[in-house]
Amino acid sequence: MLKNLSGKAHILVIAGIAMVMVLAAVLIGSLALRVDVTKAREAALAAAGGGEVVGQEIDQEGLWNEYSFDIMNGDTWYEVEVNAFGRVTGLESSQGGYNH
Repeated sequence: MLKNLSGKAHILVIAGIAMVMVLAAVLIGSLALRVDVTKAREAALAAAGGGEVVGQEIDQEGLWNEYSFDIMNGDTWYEVEVNAFGRVTGLESSQGGYNH
């Protein structure tokens, strides 16, 4: 198939195939790095310094989940946002208990 193409066309076809392979590898790699709700909960609890999860929400954004946890630690309430890869992306706290 590639024998009948000119030199420039041959290079473009090979470059296109290489690009598709790189994109597939990135997608597969990112899917492998996702965390489940258990790992996301662990990250949220670590960010809050421990405590008890009193609420959680999971939002699906395309292929990825985003997690939100309400955590009580003593008399401090935390809302912790965790992305699909287990990174804490938001942390709010207030004294005096759960306020939702």
